[in-house]
Amino acid sequence: MTAAGAATTACPHCATEPVAGDCFCEVCGTDLAACRADAPDHVEITLDGVAAVGDRGHVRARNEDAVAVRAARDRVAAVVCDGVSSTRSSQLAARAAADAALEVLLGEHGDGPDVRSAVAAGAAAAAALVPRGTPSPPSCTLVCGVHDRAALTVAWVGDSRAYWLAGPGAAEPARLLSADHTAEAAAAAGTLDPAIAAARPDAITRWLGADGDAEPDVTVLTPAGPGALLLCTDGLWKYLPDAAELAAVALPALDLGGPRAAAAALVAAALTAGGADNVTVAVVPVHPCQEEER
Repeated sequence: MTAAGAATTACPHCATEPVAGDCFCEVCGTDLAACRADAPDHVEITLDGVAAVGDRGHVRARNEDAVAVRAARDRVAAVVCDGVSSTRSSQLAARAAADAALEVLLGEHGDGPDVRSAVAAGAAAAAALVPRGTPSPPSCTLVCGVHDRAALTVAWVGDSRAYWLAGPGAAEPARLLSADHTAEAAAAAGTLDPAIAAARPDAITRWLGADGDAEPDVTVLTPAGPGALLLCTDGLWKYLPDAAELAAVALPALDLGGPRAAAAALVAAALTAGGADNVTVAVVPVHPCQEEER
């Protein structure tokens, strides 16, 4: 996320500042060592039909992103979460939300993937990390996507994004599928004082956590041709916001080395451009003709 400031060491449950070297909070007994657990500096996951790559970047002290991917039956699901760095222990919210949402995405639903319930599960998991009323509770954004044989279904809260990537002249051209929930967007819609948006143009207006607005937006795409679904944190799209530019980086790598190569190429592009934030991407390749044959 774009909020700046050094990570705090305060207890995420009661906000008490610990004495140096404390393993447990003296006030509430919280295991501080567990709460300080960070995501690995670099993450790579490769499965049949989906891959994800994440990196701490060159500037941030720790990785506050989380990603969860899985393929089951005839469905592939991916969740990408970005910890809000102005909140305490945001990496915990990202991890909890990603895992909880993924479980619901791959559940049995007669009418297709229930992305709204998945986001609600992620929000509940993030909120449950601390008691209600805790100052600056762990928070995160979330974007998730499910690819079944019929369509791509995407849901999001915050400013982590979903893109459809396809080559020039494709039947379904490359485009951004999500719309950021930010102060800038809210001001443009007339729902937020423009002065507030001007002061914090990248502040998110929806997030998951104990004090968040977890109502997702949802979109469904039925691709007319091959391409890939990209889910990513702002550590990527603030360097490469245009869908066609992202496709130009990802698709040649996808053709040569599959989704892991595509995800790695996108992360490398963000790191080469500056790597000022954590960057995490998930890539789900789509081949409609092959899927119809199966």
